[in-house]
Amino acid sequence: MTDEVSANSPVKVTQDAANFRWDDEKPKPGIGIALSGGGFRAMLFHAGALARMNELGLLSRAQRISSVSGGSIMSGHLALSWSALGKADAKGTFANFKAIVVDPVLTFSHEKIDVVDALTGLLPWSSASDQVAKSYDSGLFHGKTLQDTPDSPRFIFCATNLQTGVLWRFSKPYEGDYVIGRIDNPTTLVARAVAASSAFPPVLSPCVLHPSAGSFKDWPTGPILAASEIAAYRSPVILCDGGVYDNHGIEPIVKSYLTNFVSDGGAPFERTAAVQTDWISQLRRILDVTDNQVRALRRRDLIERFIEGNKATDETKLTGDARMGAYWGIDTDPGKVNPPNALPCDPKLTHQLARVSTRLSDLGDTISKQIVNWGYVVSDRSLRADYTGPMNDTPPQLPYPGTPLA
Repeated sequence: MTDEVSANSPVKVTQDAANFRWDDEKPKPGIGIALSGGGFRAMLFHAGALARMNELGLLSRAQRISSVSGGSIMSGHLALSWSALGKADAKGTFANFKAIVVDPVLTFSHEKIDVVDALTGLLPWSSASDQVAKSYDSGLFHGKTLQDTPDSPRFIFCATNLQTGVLWRFSKPYEGDYVIGRIDNPTTLVARAVAASSAFPPVLSPCVLHPSAGSFKDWPTGPILAASEIAAYRSPVILCDGGVYDNHGIEPIVKSYLTNFVSDGGAPFERTAAVQTDWISQLRRILDVTDNQVRALRRRDLIERFIEGNKATDETKLTGDARMGAYWGIDTDPGKVNPPNALPCDPKLTHQLARVSTRLSDLGDTISKQIVNWGYVVSDRSLRADYTGPMNDTPPQLPYPGTPLA
């Protein structure tokens, strides 16, 4: 026996992931926001949450916005709209946020992407991921690349590298993962990055990249893979939905900033006695259970950090793994986050909205507006109930008052 750990052993992979620091990142004062996956449902939910964070003066103070899947559609639009928002007012609020950010996303949500693009992607000269990227580009992103996103906040679009099994980051300074290296100042289309982030398997995945020879650089700590094998991992690069690795998009913010806000529009896990026993149904159910367990562990770790961190009112006083901030989910019970003057909502209705299907397709105008409103209401409730840091006191008002939640 030898004490040496093999390069691909679970122990070595876990050690590498825990020890690696992107850009030598260390937790520092500042706000990081994470937007989960969940198709158009999540995109709309996050639009409402970001609208309320804007009113409270939190969004304009963000240093990093990390996103996955449906959250990346919202984040990509926000990134490319950032300059149009102009300068925040004295309260840290962008006055034109709804018109520039929320309304166009609502309009885009009436597209029907997933089935049409998946079928078109079966043609031999295309793929579902390529077709989805074209739909994103024509509807929201209009040929813009990662170099058109702002320097600050930094937007990170998360995908999963199926070859290395780790998080792949698309951002303005670089794209890559910690195993195979980075491509500096990438000119990847935002639509392509978002398509990779939302390449839900098996129908909309994989998203295959073909970086040119010599485009990768090693990290300063050196490559994890041997020189004799790393080239095979650098072209092609085979990616799928970022939610396969981290459906909350938490990792890029929790490692870097001491205040974290996490908006979770992912579908809640459903307990059911009626489990089918055929092979395909069993496999789907097993994948759901596995995904739920991973997400639950990440949420539990995050909330434990918040319980400790929100005892403080100043993030510079935080120690260890503690973080200030708040988490809210599309299935959050509104009765458990009920600060003074909270906007009313019917728990039965919000329960139904949480269970809207995970699609890249039109959910209907009324439901879409209600999901935006629910993201707004639950983020407002959670922020004012849990977060102990500074924010302004702008009273809440539904983005779409014509479709109330109660």
